[in-house]
Amino acid sequence: MLAVTEIFPHDTHAFAPTLRTFREHARAIASGQAEGDAFTWFLACEYQWEMEQAGQWLVDSPASRLSDSDKTTLRHFMASMPAVREAILAGRQLATGQAEPSLSPGWVDWLTIAALPTWNSFTVRTAILLSQLGDAPGNDAQFAPCR
Repeated sequence: MLAVTEIFPHDTHAFAPTLRTFREHARAIASGQAEGDAFTWFLACEYQWEMEQAGQWLVDSPASRLSDSDKTTLRHFMASMPAVREAILAGRQLATGQAEPSLSPGWVDWLTIAALPTWNSFTVRTAILLSQLGDAPGNDAQFAPCR
């Protein structure tokens, strides 16, 4: 997450690591790998926030090398981000104090997050987005070294 921020040399552009961050988080959400007993409201917010920041950079930055078609697709996806952020925050407020004491807090968090219609829509839209984006990382020499 952003708790550890890497500083890249001045001559290295941010396209590859930004795209990598976006795709890693998008894949985790779309595939359900983000689920589990460690997935909390905090992590849901972090995943969404980092995807939003990286996506905005990939769309707006002159250093971004996404195709115009990919940028259009990503802009459409990014339009849903404010609603996802608001749903996560509202869901967290609603869930406060509703956890069953017999279950671990993380698992209760995940069950409540997964029940949010906006989160389910976000997961589906993320999977669709990943299938629509071109193969920018495979064609970018700066992407592979960042893995």
